Amino acid sequence: MRDFTYYAPTKIFFGKEKQKDIGKIINGYGFNKIMLQYGKESIKKSGLYDEVMKSLADFDIEVIEMGGVEPNPKLSFVKEAIKKARSENVEMILAVGGGSVIDSVKATAAGVKNDCDEWNFHIKKSEPKDALPVGCILTISAAGSEMSSSCVITNLEENMKRGFNSDFNRPLFAILNPELTYTVSEYQTACGIVDIMSHTLERYFTVCEPTDLTDRIAESLLKSVVDAGRVLMKNPKDYEARATVMWASSLSHNDLTGCGRENALCVHQLEHALSGEFDFIAHGAGLAVLFPAWARKVYKENISRFA
Repeated sequence: MRDFTYYAPTKIFFGKEKQKDIGKIINGYGFNKIMLQYGKESIKKSGLYDEVMKSLADFDIEVIEMGGVEPNPKLSFVKEAIKKARSENVEMILAVGGGSVIDSVKATAAGVKNDCDEWNFHIKKSEPKDALPVGCILTISAAGSEMSSSCVITNLEENMKRGFNSDFNRPLFAILNPELTYTVSEYQTACGIVDIMSHTLERYFTVCEPTDLTDRIAESLLKSVVDAGRVLMKNPKDYEARATVMWASSLSHNDLTGCGRENALCVHQLEHALSGEFDFIAHGAGLAVLFPAWARKVYKENISRFA
């Protein structure tokens, strides 16, 4: 096992109707003015938007809204959000959505607190020195961004999708209510499961010293997700299966399944290049094509592990 530093500071509020506590949670941290980012209309159609706004109003929390985050979140939107957050002097940023919304919020939070082009972080020209606090209410189990140090943004002008890692990206808290994922389509549920499994498998299939405990954690997570995924393909409102996949989403990408191992996530890098060039490709769908192809290419390097 290699030396490692493990850091997972995000506080998790897991369970039914936990989103209704968002006002109390933010008030408990002492924030009075926040930016709220979300996707398009889904959180309004589901009633989640109204629940969140009511809870925030109950604690007199002022809200600056930025709706319209797209899948494969865009640098242009982030730059708009940075300007608005600065001009409004917001104290923290709340994401209500999936990995795309959370990554958009992370990029905004870093951009607000650093005097440089936010894209510089993604192309490794500079590193953030600070960031606004970030919280999230998760609505799809997939990216693991709710506990990870990763932030991935698409620059349409360059046809590039790039990520950067920093402890400043780790959310302060995350609300995980499996019921909020009941309405996620079969296709997007499947894409999410592929993403979760890929986060784990890419850490598992690296050549390094023995890491028996970390391996067993990864294997258990994978088996649980496979079983729960099969249930969800038949019954999308099975609470226990949704709960398993949602918690697996967080654990698969908060570095737990890579402790003591070399971690490259090379298939993810390939997929970022693919969906950076072709923006219509869902991240999980890209991984579903690329991971088996990558495995066929490299399995002979470590046949016993693949076996």
